[in-house]
Amino acid sequence: MLARVLVIDDSQVLLELTVSALKAAGYEAAGATDLASLDQQLSTGPFDLILVDVKMPEMFGDDVVEFLKQQRGLKSRLLLYSDIPEDELMRKVASSGADGAVSKSTGLEGVLAAVGAQVRARELAEKNAQRQKRILIVDDSETTVLLLEAELKDKGFQVLTADNAEKATRIILKKQTRPDLVLLDVKMPNVNGEQFCRFIKSNSLFKGIKVLLCSGMEEQELQRICREAGADGYVSKNQVLAKVLSAQLS
Repeated sequence: MLARVLVIDDSQVLLELTVSALKAAGYEAAGATDLASLDQQLSTGPFDLILVDVKMPEMFGDDVVEFLKQQRGLKSRLLLYSDIPEDELMRKVASSGADGAVSKSTGLEGVLAAVGAQVRARELAEKNAQRQKRILIVDDSETTVLLLEAELKDKGFQVLTADNAEKATRIILKKQTRPDLVLLDVKMPNVNGEQFCRFIKSNSLFKGIKVLLCSGMEEQELQRICREAGADGYVSKNQVLAKVLSAQLS
């Protein structure tokens, strides 16, 4: 499905040129020169991206952005579009809540580049929002893994499991199986949870992975390990399993 782009500009000539360039680049593009034609275009359906000229006779572009976001509740990405100085343009972006800006001085090539970047960002955000969050359980206790796996799947998560650090490493190395979060047992043979957590946190490839330590040891000791290993937090295995078992038996 083609991305829909709306251009708001009171210059009819520039509007037609920009809309034509966007259509030639493969977008479904439309234009509006004032608030009345803007309202008409919005009635045709949602747009992925809206370019808003800053200098318009009825209403400044940054006011239009605020209106569209707050009053109309639009989810479209909004870019201010102007030839005013860059520092002034960026102040208007910050104050209006726009998603960015593009200078008219960059010409149609600059507009197409900015639109392409914003559309790709929106598509990526939608893709990430639709994907199930992936959790990797690393624990050498088969019973613990089975209980936690069933509970997390019931909550809507995609769950992967490993009973040692070596298997877990193979999972997180692959982009298609890399988890959003690792629920990591502390006491494991060979490479323990503290060591494996240090490995994850020291590797820039895994910087997006959160690690929660899971253990039945005393909380003070668990806090120390969590702090020194760089984990994002910890959960008491006794409390977690008690909650899971209670839910299973109810």
